[in-house]
Amino acid sequence: MEKVDKLDRVDRVAEIEEAIGNHALWMLRLREAIVQAHPPVDVDEVRAEDQCEFGKWLHGSRLSVEDRASSLYQDVRRLHADFHRLAAQVVELAASGKTRDAYDLLYGEYITLSGRLAIAMRAWQDRLKGTP
Repeated sequence: MEKVDKLDRVDRVAEIEEAIGNHALWMLRLREAIVQAHPPVDVDEVRAEDQCEFGKWLHGSRLSVEDRASSLYQDVRRLHADFHRLAAQVVELAASGKTRDAYDLLYGEYITLSGRLAIAMRAWQDRLKGTP
C-alpha cells in the first residue's frame, strides 16, 4: 500500500509541475489577446477555473479527502480561481478596447497573483515530496 501511495504522490507532483508550466503560458496568450484588441478567446472559458486541465484535475476525483482538506490545496484552489478571474478581466478589457487598462492589470495584479499561485503550487509539491 505504501508503494501505491508513493506513486500517487509522484503523480500529483508531476501533474502540479505540468500545471505550473501550462499556467505560465497564459501570460503569452493574454498578451496576444491585448495586441489583437478583439481576442478570439472566450471570456467565459477563461473565467472557468475548473475547465483547464489543472482545474479539471484539481476539482476531479483523483485527489483524496485528505488532499482536499489540506491548507495547501485550499490555497492553490483559491489562487487558481482568482488567476482565472483576473485572466478573464484582462480579456474583457482588451475586447472592449481598453488596452492600457488590460496591460496595467496584466503586468500588475495578474502577474503578482500568477507568482503567488506558482509559489503555492511549489509548496504543495514540496509537501507531497516530503520536503519541509
